[in-house]
Amino acid sequence: MLSPSHKLSEAQLEVLKTLRHVNDEKELKEVKQLLNFFFKKKLDKAIGKVESDQGFTASVYEQWLAEGEK
Repeated sequence: MLSPSHKLSEAQLEVLKTLRHVNDEKELKEVKQLLNFFFKKKLDKAIGKVESDQGFTASVYEQWLAEGEK
């Protein structure tokens, strides 16, 4: 349950307004898939930025894996 200090953001309120048009489990599943795709893209972009900024390459990951197997 939300306490008064946990007010919903404008974005959260907009999502809730949109969800009132979801009529069944199939539509709910589709909305969840869309949201998952959206957040996956954001995560992939953030990971790509860190990899680029830090100079992480496939060889770095391979080295880490080899070290972890020791």
